[in-house]
Amino acid sequence: QPHTPERTTAPTPAPTLAPTPPTPLPELCPDVGDQNYKSECKLQLAARIVAESTVVLKNEGGVLPLSKAASVALIGSQACAQDPLAIAGGSGWNGMACQQVPKANVRDGIRRLGARAASCPGRGGRNAQAGEADVVLAVVVPQKASEGSDRQTLQLSREDTELIRRYVREGHKVVVAMNAPGPMITSTWDDGVAGLVVSWLPGVANGDGIARALYNVGYEASGRLPVTFPKCSTEACSRQDERQSVALGEEIDNQEIHRFKDKALIGYRWYHYMKREVSYPFGFGLFAYGKSSVQYVAPWAKPRARSVEVGCRLRVSGHSAGRDVPQLYLSFPKSVPGDDYSKPEWVLKGFDKVHVAPWAPADVAFTLSLRDLSYWDDATGMSRWVCATGEFTACIGANARDAVKSGEGACTTF
Repeated sequence: QPHTPERTTAPTPAPTLAPTPPTPLPELCPDVGDQNYKSECKLQLAARIVAESTVVLKNEGGVLPLSKAASVALIGSQACAQDPLAIAGGSGWNGMACQQVPKANVRDGIRRLGARAASCPGRGGRNAQAGEADVVLAVVVPQKASEGSDRQTLQLSREDTELIRRYVREGHKVVVAMNAPGPMITSTWDDGVAGLVVSWLPGVANGDGIARALYNVGYEASGRLPVTFPKCSTEACSRQDERQSVALGEEIDNQEIHRFKDKALIGYRWYHYMKREVSYPFGFGLFAYGKSSVQYVAPWAKPRARSVEVGCRLRVSGHSAGRDVPQLYLSFPKSVPGDDYSKPEWVLKGFDKVHVAPWAPADVAFTLSLRDLSYWDDATGMSRWVCATGEFTACIGANARDAVKSGEGACTTF
């Protein structure tokens, strides 16, 4: 289990990003039967989950977290919507909660924090008060995802994309808060924005949790991407460009996408194998809003009778504390049979969430079982898991790209 060493003398000065203490939640919210979905304790817990799972992808000039005293001009149709898009279709729809507990929009979430009131957009999602504001906050969502249908694109709508570009061109300090149902292409508009945070269609606590993440109130935005955000091959990013840039995109029109040919090269493994440049890799997220960074050092491995323990030390570079998510990626021995599609070069085998401070480094450890060290042998007469023999390489780092990059992750062999 990871632990935090005893606190030593803090550097002077030692500014930190300590969130405003939240109202304490009990260890377990009381069970109120069929009223659970609207109990105050459960709604507060939901807002905490939204905030802590929000991913900070970009923070130029330290614009985040927002100051409660800052004047904020909201843009985009979702910012003050009475019924913001915060859930998916199909089984992602929760009738009782969605009908009887109003989904919070971001404007209301900001107001409940006691921050300076944010002005709402008008026609076309634009805001006439943007010129007087300290920050322009764009609240956007892509096409609705559903159990019964796929999204037609990984991009925002043309209207939302142009809205963001317009305020960037005009020289405003733009922060984008995006609810995403999965992978997104942001490379057509994110170059000029100052801040970018992503949440995940979080339900009725939507705006409350997103506001907490934006202002770092109560709970720190410390999520990491559970998917890869690909980079489009062109700035215009036509439908053809998009499909040439994403995993399996070129197999949609010919229906080959319905044939299982990618084997084990799914998600981040495909982008790594194809050496595709991406906007934000799997597992990415800024530590402490990007105010500090984490160094992964002193890797070690201890083979045991039926497992291997792997670990390293996390040190903060900078003055701010926060919650990091160290990730363990494993490379199997060359003795493993099969083609490249059957044996990815790197596979995620573990992750943790730990508090790290400039004055208090943290040690993390992961236990790899025999199953973790095995591959599926589908040769004739086999069809079973086989523990690989030979030299393994384990790397611990910030995300799927940087953990295995020389000088970035903490790597060891066993």
